[in-house]
Amino acid sequence: DPFDSEMQEHPEHYHLTERLKRTLYYGKTNDLNRPSMPLTELAVEYFQEAAPKELGRVDMYLASNIGRKTYASPSSLVSSMLYVKRLNNRNPEYLQQITSSDLFLISMLVASKYLYDEGTEEEMYNDEMADAAQMDTKDLNELEMEFLDAIDWNLFTNEEEFERTLASVEA
Repeated sequence: DPFDSEMQEHPEHYHLTERLKRTLYYGKTNDLNRPSMPLTELAVEYFQEAAPKELGRVDMYLASNIGRKTYASPSSLVSSMLYVKRLNNRNPEYLQQITSSDLFLISMLVASKYLYDEGTEEEMYNDEMADAAQMDTKDLNELEMEFLDAIDWNLFTNEEEFERTLASVEA
């Protein structure tokens, strides 16, 4: 049995959690249900560079507010950054058209929905994300469809891709 009854989770998940707490500055907390401040700062810079429009830039207030209200995991944030890398390679025009705040919001939503299935604490709904971003759910749904079309619905992330992106974030 690969699951430790004491941990109530798969050992690989436990080790990843311990690694993230250490390398992404979470300290001794067991609450990884929102990005740490240093990780949020890094994400803000990353998304501002990826979608360089001056108007609608993601900032610390928006990023931390969304992270706090939606219980976004660091794995969701790393996956969202990986999606942006894919977009940069496959569809850079999309990154020139979207604001960094919308890119942050929608990539976090899609990553969270893809990573966490129904019934988990991290489960994400569009109306919750729209509320956190103070926008209409209909507008968020449209952003989601545009994002999925731009990335050609290619959301699967293998372990090697995730590990490479995480190592880049940690560095």
